[in-house]
Amino acid sequence: MKKEKIDLFYGALLHDIGKVIQRATGERKKHALVGADWFNEIADNQVISDQIRYHMANYQSDKLSNDHLAYITYIADNIASGVDRRQSNEESDEEASAKIWDTYTNQADIFNVFGAQTDKRYFKPTVLNLKSEPNFASANYEPFSKGDYAAIATRIRNELAEFEFNQAQIDSLLNLFEATLSFVPSSTNTKEIADISLAEHSRLTAAFALAIYDYLEDKGRHNYKEDLFTKASAFYEEEAFLLASFDLSGIQDFIYNIATSGAAKQLKARSLYLDFVSEYIADSLLDKLGLNRANLLYVGGGHAYFILANTEKTVETLVQFEKDFNQFLLANFQTRLYVAFGWGSFAAKDIMSELNSPESYRQVYQKASRMISEKKISRYDYQTLMLLNRGGKSSERECEICHSVENLVSYHDQKVCDICRGLYQFSKEIAHDHFIITENEGLPIGPNACLKGVAFEKLSQESFSRVYVKNDYKAGTIKATHVFVGDYQCDEIYNYAALSKNENGLGIKRLAVVRLDVDDLGAAFMAGFSQQGNGQYSTLSRSATFSRSMSLFFKVYINQFASDKKLSIIYAGGDDVFAIGSWQDIIAFTVELRQNFIKWTNGKLTLSAGIGLFADKTPISLMAHQTGELEEAAKGNEKDSISLFSSDYTFKFDQFITNVYDDKLEQIRYFFNHQDERGKNFIYKLIELLRNYESEEKMNVARLAYYLTRLEELTNKEERDKFKQFKKLFFKWYTNNESDRKEAELALLLYVYEIRKD
Repeated sequence: MKKEKIDLFYGALLHDIGKVIQRATGERKKHALVGADWFNEIADNQVISDQIRYHMANYQSDKLSNDHLAYITYIADNIASGVDRRQSNEESDEEASAKIWDTYTNQADIFNVFGAQTDKRYFKPTVLNLKSEPNFASANYEPFSKGDYAAIATRIRNELAEFEFNQAQIDSLLNLFEATLSFVPSSTNTKEIADISLAEHSRLTAAFALAIYDYLEDKGRHNYKEDLFTKASAFYEEEAFLLASFDLSGIQDFIYNIATSGAAKQLKARSLYLDFVSEYIADSLLDKLGLNRANLLYVGGGHAYFILANTEKTVETLVQFEKDFNQFLLANFQTRLYVAFGWGSFAAKDIMSELNSPESYRQVYQKASRMISEKKISRYDYQTLMLLNRGGKSSERECEICHSVENLVSYHDQKVCDICRGLYQFSKEIAHDHFIITENEGLPIGPNACLKGVAFEKLSQESFSRVYVKNDYKAGTIKATHVFVGDYQCDEIYNYAALSKNENGLGIKRLAVVRLDVDDLGAAFMAGFSQQGNGQYSTLSRSATFSRSMSLFFKVYINQFASDKKLSIIYAGGDDVFAIGSWQDIIAFTVELRQNFIKWTNGKLTLSAGIGLFADKTPISLMAHQTGELEEAAKGNEKDSISLFSSDYTFKFDQFITNVYDDKLEQIRYFFNHQDERGKNFIYKLIELLRNYESEEKMNVARLAYYLTRLEELTNKEERDKFKQFKKLFFKWYTNNESDRKEAELALLLYVYEIRKD
């Protein structure tokens, strides 16, 4: 990036820093002035300072040249906010403050205006701590204090004390803002909804500023005052922007369709590798465009969205980048992985809440989505297809892990391809928190680029172009880019079956796999904010906040839900999860994750899950396939459901948790834990009666009465009163309805698995 764009980025990102300082000190002065004065105390950069000082319409100065970057920051701020702020007052105006400003309000939940139901939930005033408990929104209104803001301001000032505000430190400042300002509201205007964080608004402002700069530079237009201030309304009509997106196809097959005993050791490495492929695609494209991660709205699960300038150069770069990266994928993975880019132009008016319609907002995303869909149908051009066909069927043996026939080598007594050999090494590195991009050492991740995990203390000995930091904010590490990764691991995969036994050696020796994802997430993303207020809440800032909320839940907090459980998170995208572990802990994890997800989204989104039960030597590909079928069975049950072990045991989530997991299973445990082996053998008879209820209803009721009487006789005298309660309860389950019988059947089955001795 050239110096002018770097200054523009910093000025746009820091334009509202005065709000933090003002709320910390209580100064009755324009936040733009407060911010500029504060910045001048820590840095000597007039261009950045002027953008902070003059980014509001009311504070523009005749001293500014017509080509001053402050005009770009001004209009980028308006577009990111979704409103034209020329007529607005601000927090320091005493008369206005008494009426419309609540300076210390805490941030509202993004889900308040999501879906049809309006809610009032708020986040606790805090910084984003990736190691602490999730900051769940609640109905409790707990405002910030001056002290809260003072602590945030002090942390930012201390971090920036040694900043040079150059290109190398861009990611560090983005990290710092996300860490400190993710729960600080951008606006405290009581006539607005304070559900957009200052971190998100600042990031979007920087993204639009850089895109506007490239757009006007391409047009040779440098009178920013005229184009962006005097004639701002006309600029809102110009299709100056591109919403670009990519979709990486083949993720599921790449991770799960692998064979041999060595596959399990590679499983997490393959998943993490693809996470970094998506991250690297995004960063490489931004580098070629002279942009940075401010322009990246979202990346995760093989998808990404960008805000770019609508220029011929941008489109040419997208076309060439897509071609080059697919050549890399073909050379290394044949047709197993493919990336498709899509984009569509839009004007500011299409995304600004005062000017757009819900339909125009959806169309912005649909343009990019349609292009991607068309490319995925017809992936390769004629020349590429000819080359692929010319290769024919290789006479070489296949890779014993992924079945590739290209570039086979001998490794640990196996015939494997170059990539799988690299993944063996990478699997030893995934415990590190730092991952570097090098030119030729490590696992190939892109054209002339390799990925390598490195211990922090050895970073200084390495040569790299970029370093990623996993689940941590490292503001001081040069070029450090933080990434969220769901990576909890308790043990090796095939040890989980043995770990399913309790301290007494009881429990069926099986591991379990869960696959789950969010129901109808695509529709929610496109239209979730259009159902209230005639669509006025459909804004880019809310879409970006929504996406980050999903990433935070499924890539960061998921590690906390898994902690202390015997399982490994293999894959956690922006909305879907694949985990393997002891069967008891997989069920407990799934229940905890689902309940927390309902709490996180205030019940406005649901998820569906399939849980499969397997012997420890079952091939990964088979476990993934069968559990995927169970997940589909749950989806087929009108979603918000779970399917355990067999599609026969498919329930609504609330039904399973409330009626089976927390009730019937507990009742059965309570009684049978006091029975000897003879009593426990009756469980199988009870299961058989439940399964055969329809065949001989009257006879089976009589058999049940007989079995329960026999059980009562086997029960210790001191426990018989308790048994009579259970007898009455179970008879009710049996005779009530099919739902009760199916719930009781699964509860008994789960208990049998808990006490098996094999």
